[in-house]
Amino acid sequence: MGEPKLEQVSRKLELKEVLEALIHSGWVTLEEAKEILSKRKNTKLHPLVVLSQFNLKQKKPPYLEIGIESLSTWLAEFSGLSYFEIDPLKIDIAACTSVLPKAFIKRLKVIPVEVKSDCVVFATAEPFDRNWIMEVQSAISKKVEIVVTSPVQIDHFIEEFFTVHKAAKSFARSQPKDKSFQNPDLEKMLGEGRKQGLEVVDSNIGSICDWLLQFAYDERATDIHIEPKKGKGQIRFRIDGKMRVIYKFEPEVVLPIVSRFKLLAHMKVDEKRRPQDGRIKRPVGQNILIEMRLSTIPCHYGEKLVIRIFDPKMVEKTMVELGYYDKDIRTWNEFVSHSYGLVLVTGPTGSGKSTTLHSTLKRLSDDAVNICTVEDPIEIINDGFNQMQVNTQIGLTFANSIRSFLRQDPDIIMVGEIRDKEGGEMAIQASLTGHLVLSTLHTNDALSAITRLIDIGVPAHLINASVRGILAQRLVRVLCKYCKEQAPCSEDLWKTLVGGEDIKAPAHVFKAAGCRECKNTGYSGRVCIYEMVPYTSEIKNFVNDQVSLEALKDLTKGKFIGIRINGARKVMEGVTSIEEVLRVAF
Repeated sequence: MGEPKLEQVSRKLELKEVLEALIHSGWVTLEEAKEILSKRKNTKLHPLVVLSQFNLKQKKPPYLEIGIESLSTWLAEFSGLSYFEIDPLKIDIAACTSVLPKAFIKRLKVIPVEVKSDCVVFATAEPFDRNWIMEVQSAISKKVEIVVTSPVQIDHFIEEFFTVHKAAKSFARSQPKDKSFQNPDLEKMLGEGRKQGLEVVDSNIGSICDWLLQFAYDERATDIHIEPKKGKGQIRFRIDGKMRVIYKFEPEVVLPIVSRFKLLAHMKVDEKRRPQDGRIKRPVGQNILIEMRLSTIPCHYGEKLVIRIFDPKMVEKTMVELGYYDKDIRTWNEFVSHSYGLVLVTGPTGSGKSTTLHSTLKRLSDDAVNICTVEDPIEIINDGFNQMQVNTQIGLTFANSIRSFLRQDPDIIMVGEIRDKEGGEMAIQASLTGHLVLSTLHTNDALSAITRLIDIGVPAHLINASVRGILAQRLVRVLCKYCKEQAPCSEDLWKTLVGGEDIKAPAHVFKAAGCRECKNTGYSGRVCIYEMVPYTSEIKNFVNDQVSLEALKDLTKGKFIGIRINGARKVMEGVTSIEEVLRVAF
């Protein structure tokens, strides 16, 4: 095929020439290139898109698949330009979409990604096509800098950015300026449920809300925060436990966004003085239906909405995928294999307790088992369970729900949380009358669950008679497998991590670096670190109504692996970093 010709300027990329350059770079063999040229079907696609469809592998370790992103990175290096990963979390979308009209951008197939004082940075997938630069510089009266990105990203984000921006601007222009963020006419219209009101919200705000949910799902967000602030509306995502600002709206847009979500969740749209809760189901892709729990509170600048997203795939995960070791899985299975008794899962809010319990219940569920759950609120709906939601306004507490369950012939009862003496005693009573009861407590470690039950008034003899085992867990972020770096282990940090345990520090550990795959955070996904305490006869004989946590820790020292040591093990395996375990477990 000869030497590559891509160095020619002001021309579009062609597949044959790209293949010549890839052969020269050692990415593709001559045989592979001939096969691609003979089998290609759509000549209108970008050459990199065509190549990405052939599932090629790199010729050197670790022999990763040659996808569209790696091809785009190669093209940037080959053309002498910088590669740019379009990350909506770090781009000023409002500023970039105000540079040029959408039609102009779509025709050129470039997208502004940064607006500077003297120039605008454009991302392109055609680094050798420069004919458009003079035209754009004339239109914007600024210099143009170009970077290379994926052609797929350009097409995707042109639609995403400009649709959202257009909808927000259009709605903001149609609304009177109001410093308090309130629009009485719109509120009245929405509150009455008039058809015209729904059409107003749906026309421009619907596309924003749909984009928001899809974007949150794509970014693996667990929570969406829609917040009114002074002079603006702000949207934040919680991703892998960390909050990030992803968009800022005109203040007039916040109310209708919140109102649309409240309509979908069958909440009272015109009630903003009191907190409200609701839930919705929404498709976010082909055959993907996500469940969301909504919560509103009145704030100084208006009503704040938080949307908790429940990924239906989470409860499908095995204990191994959640981060548990084989030995501990066997212990956990022993806890939940009994026909009666109480099993407790502890940890702070957001530590994955519900996911662990629902994953376990899903595994235990079949036609021969009657599973009843009482939750506040119901987080993950499962047709295999009989699920009840607490409603204190009508006296439907955890304790009263358990009483009702006992007349429903249950085999397994899941109690969302033990909060008080009555709920604790009823859970234990159910476990002593031939039912397996699973429940949660908000404590920092497993042994604290015992003293917490005693503190709320549950007698020690009932605890000793019912508890089978206690699991305490946290969620730590997983180091990105593509960019994690080996580093010397800090003796001081290691000693802090393992406490008084005599565990020698490894010579090397891994630390976060950051790449395009993990959005430059260094982490992707989360797993559990945990401690599992079987309620042995030794503990039963020791626990009384005056037992202290310190005495329990002295008794069980060395009898189980603590949460810090479990985290240290995952550090040594390269799953996470010392800093991450210290952040979560201390």
